[in-house]
Amino acid sequence: MKYNKIDNKKEKKKNLIMDAAEKLFIQKGYQNTTMTEIAKKSKLAKGTLYLYFSSKKDLYFTSVERALRTLKELIDEGINNCKNGFEKVVSMGKTYVNFSINYENYYRLILDYETQETKFDESDPNVKKAYEKSEEIFNLLVSSVTEGKNDGSIDKNLDTTKISIVLWAEITGLVQQVSLRRDLYKKWTALNPGQIFDYYIEVTQRMLSAQKSY
Repeated sequence: MKYNKIDNKKEKKKNLIMDAAEKLFIQKGYQNTTMTEIAKKSKLAKGTLYLYFSSKKDLYFTSVERALRTLKELIDEGINNCKNGFEKVVSMGKTYVNFSINYENYYRLILDYETQETKFDESDPNVKKAYEKSEEIFNLLVSSVTEGKNDGSIDKNLDTTKISIVLWAEITGLVQQVSLRRDLYKKWTALNPGQIFDYYIEVTQRMLSAQKSY
């Protein structure tokens, strides 16, 4: 019991540090954020940070992995009751949209991570974990498309890998654009983010469906 209390205390402090860091990473960017600023925001001594994280890079990618893990858990929960591959793909899209709204800090941290040039460093375990978590989500999308083609709910003529990449790029790009330029789109079109996302889901459903209605 004593060890559990110690572990819980350490986990809370670790999360406290990551919470402070992610706000600064979002606000100032990775390059412009310092460990001194993170310590100040988390109200801890700078040396305490290094008891939990070996470097700013370690802290950044650990925070990103936490955000991606949360997204993956929500996706898993969303597809749990889906009847076929088509429903799973649609559910993943809806979950990502809702994640960007309901977990805004996590989403913005992932956005920062996704827009950086990919430098997969196999020797760095924290970088590797973050990229592997992204890969898990992408592989789930691929397997859902494959399942849909096999069960007849997704058009069998679609190339599984290519359509998965397109879907991945479309949803991340759309959510990013709407998040950054929602006021501009509202001025141009009078459409709010919810209406834009709903229409994207509708178009995606029609594109994937084996039962074409057009």
